[in-house]
Amino acid sequence: MSQSSPLLPELDRRGFLRLSAIAGGSVGLASLLAACGAGGASRSGDSLTLTMPFLEDMQVPDPDIMYEGEGVQVMHAAYEGLCQYKPGTNTVIPLLADSWTLSPDNCTYTFKLKPNVKFHDGTIVDAASWVAAFDRRARVNQGPAYMVQGIAKATARDATTLVVTLKSPNQAFLHYLACPWHPMATSPTAVTKYAKGDDLAQGWMKTHDAGTGPFEIAEFVPGSHYTLTKFKDYWGGDVGFDTIRIQITPNVSTQKLQLDSGAFDIVTKGLAVPDVLRYRKNKNFNVPITIGGTGNAIWLNFNRPLFADKALRQALVKAIDRKKIVDTGFGGLTEPQKGYWPDLLLDPSAVPLDDTIDTATCKALVAGLPDNKVDLAWGASGGEPIHQMANQLQIQLAALGFHATVRQLPTAQEFDLANQPQSNRPDILVDFMGGDALHLDTVLRILLRTGAKPLNFFGYSNPELDKLMDQAIAQPTSERMNAIYLQATRLLMDDAIYVMLCNTPYPIVAHNYLSDIELDSDYPEIFDSSKIKRKA
Repeated sequence: MSQSSPLLPELDRRGFLRLSAIAGGSVGLASLLAACGAGGASRSGDSLTLTMPFLEDMQVPDPDIMYEGEGVQVMHAAYEGLCQYKPGTNTVIPLLADSWTLSPDNCTYTFKLKPNVKFHDGTIVDAASWVAAFDRRARVNQGPAYMVQGIAKATARDATTLVVTLKSPNQAFLHYLACPWHPMATSPTAVTKYAKGDDLAQGWMKTHDAGTGPFEIAEFVPGSHYTLTKFKDYWGGDVGFDTIRIQITPNVSTQKLQLDSGAFDIVTKGLAVPDVLRYRKNKNFNVPITIGGTGNAIWLNFNRPLFADKALRQALVKAIDRKKIVDTGFGGLTEPQKGYWPDLLLDPSAVPLDDTIDTATCKALVAGLPDNKVDLAWGASGGEPIHQMANQLQIQLAALGFHATVRQLPTAQEFDLANQPQSNRPDILVDFMGGDALHLDTVLRILLRTGAKPLNFFGYSNPELDKLMDQAIAQPTSERMNAIYLQATRLLMDDAIYVMLCNTPYPIVAHNYLSDIELDSDYPEIFDSSKIKRKA
């Protein structure tokens, strides 16, 4: 990564996370039953199909363009990267790379590739194909391009040896290769064959894939459905389903009816908290609830007159009852964070949070304010739990002497705040906290880097923090890197620009006839399609 802020899309990919009863267009129940069939994990002859919904269409299934939450399940079924996270941890482990070494100067990675892996077109994945994949991502130059912008050169030493030299040391580089939006093995043969002019096959990849994953894209019909069929030459062996059918189902009530009827086998997002709690009590369903790399936070707008006073911000941080807010939003699905960062980004014991509540100091400061009105917004991308947390915060602010008005901030506005004048931005925003990978570098650069857009909500700028984040990734060891991150954390805690609330829970509701549901560590709405099975 270069020392400047990475390129980002207009809408952050985590803007699509929801845990709520979402209003929207509906797909008729009768038509869905006809499309999906009843009984779930349906058989047609000897073929076994897994059926599930998406809330909305994903972006195009192009590995160098897709940079949001809705389509990651499709991408991970069709494509694979060099590395992945060990389930439930932030440890990077091999995937298409069997192993790797790092040079003494921390700039050159040498990857030994898994031999005899085939692309879906039958050609072999070799080191030269990875060089081409890195080059394509850089040339397409969309949201995830920043992950390869720090590469000085990539070369194929031989068919199974890939050498990647960085412009400067970057402790986060392996995390880029392991995160959900990582560079993906892409057939250069397919890219050449289907390219139109210099489009690098972007037109063709709107409805097709060129990956190595356990499934191929057989149908991609926007607004209707996507059909994935198993790749018979998959290097990982046979998989549990012959077909995965994804039905575009914008109405959550319809999704729930389909799940209850057996037309859907699994729902990975969107269900309201009360529904999740009810499914947990139903013996016919399995409801794994996992935390990933994202949390929720209360952001204070230090550039607005009300919270320009750091002393008031510091007092408010200590006056908030985080447990009441989290319990109100998530109903026991998660607990207040014990540490300053989401748990998988930094050990909570490194920077523990003090939950001692002191309201007296804040009340005294509020009593002397010339204006106690608070514009309190909640980010619509987070759904109803965020709304409920904002409502509970409003109650607590009233007890402190503020007069807060709650409003929803639509997703399009939420992710355009950095481009708005301060007069249009709220005093307080309840929203997410997280980055692309299970590494603090992506959080700091996306949300807190000077000039970062679109997700540095209130235009935070601290040259000392910018300097620390650059120093951290250049360190030779994780211990020295984390020591610098502790300095950065203490700086942010003193500035009191946000209050960490909780690790975001990701509940998945699946019929209990499914097994081996292995979830992604960073983005647990993704299950490993090569492992999920129907019980005998």
